[in-house]
Amino acid sequence: MTFNFNKNASLINGMPQMRETLTGWEVPITLQKVIQNVVNGFAVETTKEVTFQGTFQPLSMEELQSKPENMRSWEWVWIHAKAGSLNLQTADKIIFNNKRYKVISLKDYSLNGFIEYELVRDYENASTY
Repeated sequence: MTFNFNKNASLINGMPQMRETLTGWEVPITLQKVIQNVVNGFAVETTKEVTFQGTFQPLSMEELQSKPENMRSWEWVWIHAKAGSLNLQTADKIIFNNKRYKVISLKDYSLNGFIEYELVRDYENASTY
């Protein structure tokens, strides 16, 4: 029996390394991570600037079809980043290009070298403008 080892697979975990797949697609992205704390019983928000190499793009039409019909017109986006460069969690909020988004899900493909985040445009109080 002959085993053909994929040159793009890691020797440690045997998984194909997709990290370099993002090379050429990614750009420097700077966003604000919203940090929420309770101070003297009141919710206080601060932001922390985060810069990483990645992609920021709308969800595909196929992905939008899986959303409930009344939510398909909302602004849904993907962020793809190399593993370890952007550490967001579900329910985290970010601000990018003056728009606020909420992390709905993350898919951790760190064994393959990247992480995928799915975000939706977050509710914003009109009185803040």
